[in-house]
Amino acid sequence: MFCYFLTFIKKRFQSTDLQPLTLSLGSKLLKDVFLRGISLFMIRQIFILSIATFLLLSCKKTIQNTDSTPKKTGMQIPVKRRGIDTLSYLSKNKVKDWVAYENLNNYLKQFNNTSPNDALNMAVELNEYIRILRDSLKIEDLKTNSLKARFNVLRNEALRLKDMTLIPAIQPEQVNTQIDKILLVFNSYTQKVNTIYSKQKFDEEIDLEVLFDKK
Repeated sequence: MFCYFLTFIKKRFQSTDLQPLTLSLGSKLLKDVFLRGISLFMIRQIFILSIATFLLLSCKKTIQNTDSTPKKTGMQIPVKRRGIDTLSYLSKNKVKDWVAYENLNNYLKQFNNTSPNDALNMAVELNEYIRILRDSLKIEDLKTNSLKARFNVLRNEALRLKDMTLIPAIQPEQVNTQIDKILLVFNSYTQKVNTIYSKQKFDEEIDLEVLFDKK
């Protein structure tokens, strides 16, 4: 009986009824492999596309940030200018109580390394310092026509700088040139003060020599 059962099973497995089942399983397997391959390919392409998009957006953002960085114009660039002349030792002792001169001198030093924009912002205060300089002059030795002439030029040049604040299209070269004129005239003013006291000292020494010669 058992041998008969084994023979039946063997014939059953060898029958042609199993062939469609085998082909069906093979087709399904190939289809699964194909679909899985397509899926992996699509996932890979999507991943690569995502990376490329991320990099592109990052580069674009970097370029935009670089372009948005404000660049300094000529009106914003500090300029190194000539220095301010100093009073001689003798002159300093003579005008040590003239606070207005010292204040103006110190204020003009701030123009030594300023941008045209900053210089224009300082123009109004500069004119006020110059006005105080004139009103506070009590030293008789310095009330000379030559020094008054230099003061008038200094005031006029400072007023021109102040007027430039009202010109929308003012160029940095114009502002820088005007500042140089102001510093030049003030240095001339300082040099004249030195000359006045130097000459005064020289005259006093001459008078003393004459006095000693008479004795």
